[in-house]
Amino acid sequence: MKKLLLLLGIVFTVQLAFAQRTWFDAELSGKIVKRLEFSVSPNVRFKEDFELNEYFLQTGLEYKFSKYLRLGAGYRFGYNINGEEHESFGRFNLDAKTGVEWKNFSPKFRLRFTNADDFSEDNEITNYLRYRFKLEYKIKKLDLEPYILTEWYHDIDAGEFSKSRYEAGLEYKLNKHNKIGACYRVNHYLNSDKNNRNIIGLSYKFSL
Repeated sequence: MKKLLLLLGIVFTVQLAFAQRTWFDAELSGKIVKRLEFSVSPNVRFKEDFELNEYFLQTGLEYKFSKYLRLGAGYRFGYNINGEEHESFGRFNLDAKTGVEWKNFSPKFRLRFTNADDFSEDNEITNYLRYRFKLEYKIKKLDLEPYILTEWYHDIDAGEFSKSRYEAGLEYKLNKHNKIGACYRVNHYLNSDKNNRNIIGLSYKFSL
């Protein structure tokens, strides 16, 4: 049953990917000491029809202060693709996370301060506060974890909410250390005539 669901999900994702933007990411994470974790995540992003758009490496550290509070910081370095030109960019982020677990549900909240917007090739250099609300549900018998989330981008310099993100996804636990996932994401401009960006995301995670 699990293999069938996984196969159907892959086929559906591939069919959609040709008509949408497609993002691939992998993540390696582990503990440095008891409460301190690191992560390294290479990412590759494509426009429609798999035209290369950007690639980058995201690194991060996260410290668990208590059951309900984690603080973290990260840095991203990569390149935007414009024809034959590869334009480098850098971005940092500071995070505060909280959440609870109730039966198989896990509502979570993340507040992020960053100096770029992460809307694909834009990477607009301005200060943002990003508010992300996420709800996860564990289907333990199938090792599946579906989730939904929304994220709102507060442009501090302009003093307004300029963008939002909506996402639904599914993660499958292969074993203790490995997970694969897929999601459908919509990046929405609130105060602009730009079209929404529809994105298929595929991910792989390895935890030490």
